[in-house]
Amino acid sequence: MGSSPVAVSRGGRNVDLNDHRIYRVTSIGRPLDPSYRTNLAVLVLMPVAALVAALAAAIRGDGFGAIAAQALVGPAAAFGAWALARELAPDDNPAAFVSMALAFAASLTVASPSLLLLFTTLGMVRIVNRTVGPPARLTDSLVVLGLILATAWIIRSPVLPVVGAVAFALDASLEDGTRRQLAFAMLALVGAAVTLGVMDTATESHTLPVATGALIGIVSLGFGIAIARTRRVSSVADMTGQSLSVNRVRAGMFIALLVAVQAVLLGTEGLELSALVWATLAGVAIGGVGNRGSRE
Repeated sequence: MGSSPVAVSRGGRNVDLNDHRIYRVTSIGRPLDPSYRTNLAVLVLMPVAALVAALAAAIRGDGFGAIAAQALVGPAAAFGAWALARELAPDDNPAAFVSMALAFAASLTVASPSLLLLFTTLGMVRIVNRTVGPPARLTDSLVVLGLILATAWIIRSPVLPVVGAVAFALDASLEDGTRRQLAFAMLALVGAAVTLGVMDTATESHTLPVATGALIGIVSLGFGIAIARTRRVSSVADMTGQSLSVNRVRAGMFIALLVAVQAVLLGTEGLELSALVWATLAGVAIGGVGNRGSRE
């Protein structure tokens, strides 16, 4: 795109962020730079998570294939939750690690948590909040739309593409909006209609246990409070060095909450599928309780 290099001062040093090759092909990809302590901590924790997940599977008596799969799923869940929490609460590093721990625990205890739903949520949120800086490229929107539709098909949710349509519409309507995102919003709605028309979306049970419903309500309330309290954001965009838009950050938080809530409409199965997203929201809500000053 011919933009000049941007040097951002972080931790007492200047970083030429445009040197990252990933920014040449995407506006929603964020490299994990190990020169930052939090990023380095994540990289160190990943093999630890793999080992713990494998041991947990072995203790359960799982076969070799299941043990190997758990060794991959556990770290992926932890990393995805950490990355999503960093989008939802850019100023709150501790909250991201709380989300990481909760999601990792969920990956060990929940029967079928969906990694695809977690990373699809991450893509939608990044399109809306623009933590990298520039608006999503055409290819970014195509990839995220594809993820939304594929995930909707796999988890049998015609509501997920509606949430995707809201995400694209928000990106178009907020400051410096990209109007072509309205076309992607329409495509997502078409995907929702097709999913509803051709798929049997019935589940075995749409009724959740009272205790589970209460927990969902508490997490939703806590995360809603976190959204309401996010009135300013001091973090800057990776590529441009400009301050993040608080309206876009809050809109991204709203999208993540919608993703979690729509999955509950699928009943117990949907709750299991969305467990990693719910764990991330819980971590952000918990982190916000102890980090009041950075939000208001």
